[in-house]
Amino acid sequence: MRALLALALLAAVPVNAAKIAPPAVFTLRAAETGNPYLPVTVKQATLNIRIALSFDTALILNMDPAARAGLKPFPFFGKRTFKNALIPGGEATFRFNLATMTPAGLPSKKVPAVWVSRAIASDADGILTIGALKADRIDVILKETPPGSQTFVLKKKGSGETGITSRIGDEEVDVSLELNSPTTVMNARAGEALVEAGLAKRANAVGYWRPFPGVALPYQALTPKSGLTIAGLPMRQLGVRVSESQARAIDAAAKGTSTASDDEDTITVSADRKRKRGRDPWILIGRDVLDYCSRISFDRVGERWLLTCKFS
Repeated sequence: MRALLALALLAAVPVNAAKIAPPAVFTLRAAETGNPYLPVTVKQATLNIRIALSFDTALILNMDPAARAGLKPFPFFGKRTFKNALIPGGEATFRFNLATMTPAGLPSKKVPAVWVSRAIASDADGILTIGALKADRIDVILKETPPGSQTFVLKKKGSGETGITSRIGDEEVDVSLELNSPTTVMNARAGEALVEAGLAKRANAVGYWRPFPGVALPYQALTPKSGLTIAGLPMRQLGVRVSESQARAIDAAAKGTSTASDDEDTITVSADRKRKRGRDPWILIGRDVLDYCSRISFDRVGERWLLTCKFS
């Protein structure tokens, strides 16, 4: 009888009840898109999640995957509508709550979960920052490491942060890494700092930054000074955010989704510092630089990024 009772108790214990210890090293391999993906269980569903390098600890989901998972917004204040140039169509409803998510092979973690009425990922059910993964170091393998590669060490801003800080002229600039961006982009204040320091020149060309499906934000190309590095990485293709009206002035055929009034990232620094300056300066280092790397490591213990790259 005791044996039967013991077996019944064992059968009642969930198979995933044993806690997974955070590994010393967790390895992700990039898919053909150049991004790493990971199955992540959220409540009632296991979702295909793109792992991003560039933003704070949060899980951002498309609407349908959030519904499959059974997520519900915080009562009363867990649903809000926002307008911003980064949002597809310029406006979307955001729902949010805290959710426990379990990445495959890693311990569970409670994170802020946000699900958006417009698609924020076309290649996955959602996006999760690499900083939310519980491991001492996460290695993202992009390809085989060629001979002659070097290791570049980029100090993180602080505990739990994914961002990096770099000084350009008089500006302290927030720097992030982003595998989902084909080119390196920055806001107006960061671009102006580069131009004023004589490190780049504005070119008569317009491109488009597409951070989310249905979003095309114009940028003006910058020509970097020979040998320019940011956070120790050599720069290749640079773009500085401009408004739609600025883009039309640069290129009459320019088409985008932003306006001159709805995005402070397009406001330039004024000489007298009395006019509105826009958001704090930021630079997003994209695939034009990171495609030269074979491995990107998020070293939580060392509070740093380790990039294995061959630029020559």
